[in-house]
Amino acid sequence: MFKNKILLITTSFVLFYSEIAYSHSFEGMNGFYDGLSHPVLGLDHFLAMISVGIISAQIGGRAIWTVPSTFVFIMLIGGLIGVYFSGINHVIIEYGIILSVIFLGLGITIEKKIPLKIIMVFVGIFGFFHGTAHGLEMPNAANPFYFALGFITGTATLHIFGVIIGYFSIKTKLTSLILKLTGMVFAIYGVYLILTL
Repeated sequence: MFKNKILLITTSFVLFYSEIAYSHSFEGMNGFYDGLSHPVLGLDHFLAMISVGIISAQIGGRAIWTVPSTFVFIMLIGGLIGVYFSGINHVIIEYGIILSVIFLGLGITIEKKIPLKIIMVFVGIFGFFHGTAHGLEMPNAANPFYFALGFITGTATLHIFGVIIGYFSIKTKLTSLILKLTGMVFAIYGVYLILTL
């Protein structure tokens, strides 16, 4: 019963998350807090981060930490590139982020049917896009070190949140089904973002 309540609360939060959260522009914060807010308040980032944690929990074993760690490590590299190479095409990065929402959502839906090595490759690619977006959108006044520390902290926290959701959701057939449907909702939302970009 407790597990079902957690899943219901989490799903409700994600489904009814405000559209305002999709905005990537946050003023009045510098450094760590600005970096922290970026993956948490951008709905596309939020869904992708949660999905990485859920997928790692579905796979189980060492994947619970290797999949999110891969994402965070490659994201940091992308973040540094975004900070120091501002001429990168923002539209390509945005498409990469949206595709991550779609494919990670589908990954939740089809559960453990994709080999771990392929998941790691895609997680790395998506981590790069998310990191580059964080770097490109760093405010001019922000300290790059603290900004990076902020978005790493925010991302890791969301991964852990996703792992917890996934861990409790795979315990019963009903919660597993709800989780798969939630992944489909994430993917549909990603398609919606592509159509409105």
